[in-house]
Amino acid sequence: MASKEIREQVLEEEQSRADSLPADSWRHQVLILASDSETAERVAAGLDGRPYHTEISDGREWEAGRLRLIGASLIVLASPEADLALLENILTMRRFRSVPIIVFVDRGSRADMMRALKLGVSAYIVDGLKPERIPAIIDVAAERYALTMGLLNELQKSKEDLAARKTIEKAKGLLMLKSGLSEQDVYDSMRRLAMTQGKPMREVADAILAIFAIFP
Repeated sequence: MASKEIREQVLEEEQSRADSLPADSWRHQVLILASDSETAERVAAGLDGRPYHTEISDGREWEAGRLRLIGASLIVLASPEADLALLENILTMRRFRSVPIIVFVDRGSRADMMRALKLGVSAYIVDGLKPERIPAIIDVAAERYALTMGLLNELQKSKEDLAARKTIEKAKGLLMLKSGLSEQDVYDSMRRLAMTQGKPMREVADAILAIFAIFP
């Protein structure tokens, strides 16, 4: 538990440092995490002049504090094999800012690929790190990422809408039981209250439920 708290503290400190920098510092920046400088150069050669920053892992264990470009617009991992521990570390940091992630490996199993994709990787390329292919791969990864985020946002909105409807229905039921009014009268009263206070119906329903919890 303690190690998790320390890790969270490190991540928050890194985010604070990134936020203190000028807004343009990280904009459109590509973070290249490579196993060696030659591999990093191959990735950089395919970025079509995009600004980038390189970190070389050199087989050492990565720490959250070393991943300085939290605001990077794209992260590219390139190594002989999938570094799933590093990937999980990066995805922990994505709670600050989600970005597309592309993984290039020289060799890899289907299990590693499926795990990486489930973790949120936008593209997983085996034995395909060629500079001339990178621009197209980035475009496809960006489209896939945008589609995935759109679907996730829609799913989240649907869950929130469903939860709001359940809360409103529960509040309506309690008001009908206590007041003896019809469902339409109760709903109209809640709606007028929401409009008067400038609040969504969900907040009005929450307030009603809170009152009934104190004064049943």
